[in-house]
Amino acid sequence: MRISKYYGLNIYNSKGRYVGIVNDIILDFQDGDVFGLAVGQERGLENIAVPYSDVLAVGDIVIVKAMEKKKE
Repeated sequence: MRISKYYGLNIYNSKGRYVGIVNDIILDFQDGDVFGLAVGQERGLENIAVPYSDVLAVGDIVIVKAMEKKKE
């Protein structure tokens, strides 16, 4: 898949929750690999980065691993 096809894709986690949209790709220039995805939020939430190792599937949407909730 071309990198340009990632832009604007909706991202959901493995539990079916909406995460955001891909607004940038983070590249590792030394290895020539995709390092992560910059996730934009449409609701004014803080932007986050998702390591590419957490990406489970890419198609019409991107599916990433659900984060574990921190126990307090």
